[in-house]
Amino acid sequence: MRTTIDIDDPVLKDLKRLQRREGKSLGRLASDLLATALADARRREPQPEVFKWLSRPMGARVDLADRDALLDALDDRGAPGR
Repeated sequence: MRTTIDIDDPVLKDLKRLQRREGKSLGRLASDLLATALADARRREPQPEVFKWLSRPMGARVDLADRDALLDALDDRGAPGR
């Protein structure tokens, strides 16, 4: 496919130097370099953050074996104004 692009003079000089060294056409060399750069960019694309569940020990608030303490805790939670 043919297309026209503007290339800065210093970049073009480097491309032509590399072209002579590798013996490729300027178009082939530019295409290869762009393909490599695009593949690298795809590998570096940010991945969505993984959800991390953080938990901390809260300690016992009520002894579940103590029926009265459990009922008191349940009553306190539902009482208005507390």
